[in-house]
Amino acid sequence: MAETPTLACPYCLSSIGDQERTVSCSSCRAVYHEECWVENGGCAVYGCKEVPVVEARRAVEIPVSYWGRENKPCPACHQEILAAALRCRHCGATFASARPEDAAEFQARAAIGASLPETRRTATWIFVLSVVPFLAPVGAVWGLIWHRANRDSVRALPALYGALGRIGLIVSIALTVAIVVLTGLYIGVRGH
Repeated sequence: MAETPTLACPYCLSSIGDQERTVSCSSCRAVYHEECWVENGGCAVYGCKEVPVVEARRAVEIPVSYWGRENKPCPACHQEILAAALRCRHCGATFASARPEDAAEFQARAAIGASLPETRRTATWIFVLSVVPFLAPVGAVWGLIWHRANRDSVRALPALYGALGRIGLIVSIALTVAIVVLTGLYIGVRGH
């Protein structure tokens, strides 16, 4: 009994399973994993008309530790992927750059990315509390504690939120000092 040969994807060079979604090149009839076709933007067979136009990578763009190596381990699923990959074809994890990351670094970056909407909301609330005069002491205390604990998340936000945080802290501290001074003066005047 003849065994059916397994197809290999020309892009990732992995075998194509029976249950995997595939795409065939209309020019050369090469069969690809659907996600490989999309990631490459077309065919990967040299000389085919469907090959996408690509820019050459400069040597500076490839991490020094991966010069001469074609693969790196995905920090999320630990499968082998291309050294310059920005997305793992096995688990779908995406990376900010082609620079290799270890699992701890990837998890920390993913956690910061997941916390950004909450960080954005909290930074906005602290700013609002900080500029309302009678809530300024609460905004100052909460803002100082929160900013120290969430320094990395605040740095990952757009610069506007970092500026709002700094302005809010300065205003809240100034308002708090003004409230304390005015309260002291009022008590001093009423006491005499």
